[in-house]
Amino acid sequence: MSVNIFRSHSKHSFAKSGKTMARKGTIGAFLLTTVYALITSVYTDNSTFILLAFSLPAICMVFFGITFSKLKNELVYKLLSYFLVFSSWIILFIGYKINFQTEYVIVMMTVFILIFQVVPTPKKLIYFGTSVFPGLIIFLILSDATFQFSAIIIFLFLFAFVLSYIVTIQRRDLLRKLNNNSTILKALINNTNDAFMLVDHLSKEIKDVNHKALKLFKMPLNETAFEDKFDNLFFDKDYINTNRNTLREKISVDGYYEDEVLFKTHTGEQFWGHLLLSPFTTSKNNYYFLQIKDISVKKKFDQKIAENYEKFRFILDGLEEFIYLMRYSGEEKGTFEYLNPSIEKFYGIKKDEFVTPEIQKKVASRYHPEDIEKMLTKKKVMIETKEKTSFNYRMKPFGQEEYIWIEEIVIPKLDANNNIEALLGILKEVKTEK
Repeated sequence: MSVNIFRSHSKHSFAKSGKTMARKGTIGAFLLTTVYALITSVYTDNSTFILLAFSLPAICMVFFGITFSKLKNELVYKLLSYFLVFSSWIILFIGYKINFQTEYVIVMMTVFILIFQVVPTPKKLIYFGTSVFPGLIIFLILSDATFQFSAIIIFLFLFAFVLSYIVTIQRRDLLRKLNNNSTILKALINNTNDAFMLVDHLSKEIKDVNHKALKLFKMPLNETAFEDKFDNLFFDKDYINTNRNTLREKISVDGYYEDEVLFKTHTGEQFWGHLLLSPFTTSKNNYYFLQIKDISVKKKFDQKIAENYEKFRFILDGLEEFIYLMRYSGEEKGTFEYLNPSIEKFYGIKKDEFVTPEIQKKVASRYHPEDIEKMLTKKKVMIETKEKTSFNYRMKPFGQEEYIWIEEIVIPKLDANNNIEALLGILKEVKTEK
């Protein structure tokens, strides 16, 4: 059974809930009229009156069957209103015939008070009151009841009617406020680009979805969409079982779980989505609240970027020159983001070894002492001018005893604030100093 929290303008849901409410009202009326008929049979031996009294629960059963028909809600509720008025006139007629005995009047007024309470709107309550009150006056005048006793009955009827009318107005205003809040919530939920779902914690059944979810997962526009299981949303049906421990840990620590997941539509098509899952608890049930964002386009771009990165990496790794990229993120000393394998040719070490500060200090000790001051001056000018520069120096690679001449070209990359955010270095071996 689905709930209707996210969906709006769902005629099917309205019709279903309307018929359900009518059935519940009919069951209540059946119990009430049955008790009334039993009590009436105590105060009269007239078979006609008893038959009239017991006809009321019989009519309730007929009306209960009507709620399963394809009649519109408006017509069903009109028939219910007519039935309540008809029943009230029968109750008044029987009261008139037995001269409104005190015990019978108590039962009669109890029935009227209960009817007043179940009439849903002020308009329908006024219709019921104005339809029944003239009959009460007529039958009291025609009966042998005293004026004082008749006045008490009329007072009780009017008092119950006015009190019920006030309660009904308050109930109507409260429902309007709740419906207004519900409408705002549904408008927000259904005008977002993300899919929202409500999943039962125990059964893992989908209980409610917004319009985006129906469109994204290509769900049918009927209740069969809510017969589906949560696991069937994923391309890998074992996704939840596989990641169950991680899911519980994330929810326990952060209160939610998120991941980029491969989903499938109701028709079997695949798409990538960013899943945000969090527990959602009501007074009676526990749910999972799912927010799913379609990231298929992003995934395609990521894949394209990864492919291009691999292409450029293949090209750079194949060059004889030593290429490096040093990134600055606010720190005074940068970190190497990329080093190509040719570092081994120039420094005599592998690129994985060069990233440690200890190795970098050892590399600095391999520069020719006469070239160090010149190198520092060149780098200082480059940092101040923020322009491309080049300089030559001698370097003794690890494992060798002879110096080699190296030409290093450094190209700075500036950010929006004209600060250096990265340095691209290109080193190549030369025969002599240029």
